Formats: sequence, C-alpha cells, structure tokens
Amino acid sequence: MLDETFLAYEGASMAQIDLSPHAETARLSAVRRYAVLDTPPDGAFDRIATLAARLLGTPIAIISIVDEDRIWFKSHAGLEGVEEIPRDPGLCASAILHDGPWILTDASVEPVALSNPLVAGDFGLRFYAGIPLRTHDGHGLGTLCVIDKAPREITPEQTAILQDLAAVVMDELELRREAITTNEALRREMREKELLAEEVEHRVMNSLQIISSVARRKAAQHEGAVASELKDIAARIGAIAQANRHIQQSLPGLAQHGDLALFLKVLSRELFPLCPQGGLIEVDCPSLQLARDRLVPIGHLVTELVLNSVKSGAGHIGLQGELAEGHFRLEIDDDGPGLQEGFDPRNSKGLGMVILQAMAQKLEAEVNWGRSPRGGARFTVKLPLDLKSMSDEGLAQQLV
Repeated sequence: MLDETFLAYEGASMAQIDLSPHAETARLSAVRRYAVLDTPPDGAFDRIATLAARLLGTPIAIISIVDEDRIWFKSHAGLEGVEEIPRDPGLCASAILHDGPWILTDASVEPVALSNPLVAGDFGLRFYAGIPLRTHDGHGLGTLCVIDKAPREITPEQTAILQDLAAVVMDELELRREAITTNEALRREMREKELLAEEVEHRVMNSLQIISSVARRKAAQHEGAVASELKDIAARIGAIAQANRHIQQSLPGLAQHGDLALFLKVLSRELFPLCPQGGLIEVDCPSLQLARDRLVPIGHLVTELVLNSVKSGAGHIGLQGELAEGHFRLEIDDDGPGLQEGFDPRNSKGLGMVILQAMAQKLEAEVNWGRSPRGGARFTVKLPLDLKSMSDEGLAQQLV
C-alpha cells in the first residue's frame, strides 16, 4: 500500500489539481512553451539524474516530460535503450496530478499501478518515487523519479533530497526557456533593423539617382568646364547608386554573408559602361565569404577608385585580390597617366578621395598608392580579417 509520505500529500494535494480538459490543454501549452521535447541529451540533466539515483540508492532515475500521448525521457540513469513510453498507463502521468511527491513502495500491490507494463511486464518495477516538475504558473511538465525493481521504503530526508533535485531541474528548464525567449527577441530585433536598413538603403539609392539625373540635366545647360564637372558628378553619383542597387539585390539581409569575388565581378559590370570605348575592367580575386557590413564599404571604396581611374583617362583597370595571413590585400591599378608628383589622398579635397578615406577608416584598412606596372596609378588596400566578419566557409578558406 502507499506509504505515509504519500498519504500525507494525497488528501491535501489532489483537490488542488484541476483535471479538466481545459487544464490539460493549458498544461500541454506549457510543455510546448519550454520547447524541451525531443531535444538532444544535456549534460546538466544527465548529472541530476545520476545524482538522484546515487543519493537515493536506486538503480534508475528518470527526468520525464509528459506529452499528449507519451512520456518522453529527457534524461535517465541506469535505463538504456528506452527514450519514451506510452502515456496511458504511465506512472509519471499520474504523478503530475499531485502537488507533492507520489510514492509507491510496492507497485505490485497497488491497483493504480497494476496495469502499467513496467509493473506487470518483464521489467518488474516495484518502487517508484516521483516529484512533479511544476512551472511557476502551476502546470506539471513531467517528473523527476527514481525506480527500483525491489520494494523499498523512502525516508522524509530522501524525499526532501528528491524535491530539491526536482527544483534544480525546473531551474535548468527555466534558464533554457529564458535563453530561447531572449534569442527569439534578438532575432525579431535583428529583423526589424534589417527592414529599417533596407528601407534606408532603398531611399538612399533613389535619392542618388535623382541627384545624378539633375546633374546630367544641368550639364546639358552649360558648356566647357562647368558642363564637364557636372557630368563627372552625375557619373560618380550614378555609379554609387548602381553600386547600392547591386548591394541590395545581391545581399538582401543584414545577417547574410556574400562572396567578395562575385561581388566585385558584378560591381565591375555595373561600372564598365563608364569606361572609355574599348576599356576593360579585369577582376582576379579568390572566393571569400564576408559579412555585409564589410562588403558594403569595400564596394564603395572600389567604386571610387575605379571612377578615379576612368576620370584620369585609363582604359584598362585591374582589380586583384590576394589572401594573406590575417588580412586581405586588394590592388586597383590602371594604365592611365598615373598620379601627380606628391599626390596624397589624405590632402585631397575631392569627393572621391574623401569617400575613399571614409571607407578605409570604416574598414580599418591601410591604403598605399604608387605607380602601376601598367604605367598608371596603383592603390593597395590592406584589409584586416576578423573572425566575426567571416562566415564559416570564409574562415575555412582563410585557414587553408
């Protein structure tokens, strides 16, 4: 028969438990809220189960979750090859109907347990002590239970130990639920930021295109140096707008990574119409997966240097990338007239060089300049590569 520990709880606790279908629906909703069903083994829960069996001297301890039609074992010590059992009949399913411990000192003589296959079958369960895993809002998720194949008694001190361990299980489940909730909130926040950034970029692109169009119309109304400067402004702003369009189309999400080689090749096609007739832009760059916040300033930096080459009269422009230990080197050279004596982009007030310096600063890049083997100008951009800016694929390529 049931021992005194169980009887002490039985009279007070059963009346407090709502057994209605509505209550069971709410309980199952709580089970889903903790998102623990069918999750992989967890060291923290395994240690609790092992400790429960050791402290109470039983061969088996189980942390169970009672689902709609099954009892699933989150962790178990001393029980191999069993991950779940049917809910009906199930001792854990009965245990969650109680506020306190549910204890069977000899299940073979208890009518409530005789139909259980673990009791009546070859397994031969005799002793069962289960503590409900109860949420802060009163729902029974499952149990922490200890099992033996021989009848036995349990002391109040052992019952208290089992209750303390069950409380630790609930603490772990609460921490896990809070982590999931926090992660979901961060994902929502990230998505909201993505949508905002996409909208800002879209408006920036439209504004740049409008400014470029206005500059072209103004250029048609003037002659000489004024018309030339307005055409140059229109071309530069139009190219930046095209670069922004490419960024939006090829990298639709802030959290996405993109292939730098493909990015530069597509960008060069956008810039190619600006080259003199017969001009050429060649790209030789290894595949490298970089975060969007790295690709965007690289795109603007390359755009400005290519436009600078075009403006100087270059017909052949090369973009060559090379991976090195801890950094990526990008060279942009051309066959134009080359840089003026004493040229220093840091002293230039031109729009292109101002953008170049701003993008280099954003990338924490080192920029050098000089003469190209083609006879024109060469800019070398040395970009530090940090682990956060690279995808797993890009990191693997870097390590190789």
